[in-house]
Amino acid sequence: MPSQEEKGRRKAIQNELMKKADAERLAALPMPKEKLQEFFDYLDQQLEEHDCDDTLRFTQQFAASRNLAFEPIKQWLGDYGGYCDCEALANVEEKYEGL
Repeated sequence: MPSQEEKGRRKAIQNELMKKADAERLAALPMPKEKLQEFFDYLDQQLEEHDCDDTLRFTQQFAASRNLAFEPIKQWLGDYGGYCDCEALANVEEKYEGL
């Protein structure tokens, strides 16, 4: 069984790795962090009112209305399985909650 000192060391390493992973996820964002929750809220609202048409139509509208480049957002979402607006919510949002 590890000593208290060893447990503390392991916990510190784990915390450092989590901080590094969060920093990498933040650096990979295709939009300012402040816009991220706004983006997911926008998708949620649009998808409550309209069915998903298996495209990134609402993502593209969001990007255009906020002068954000669409292609980097599209690529980023695709990297996490967000190939349409409903998949962006289902597959990507939870990975970035709490950043």
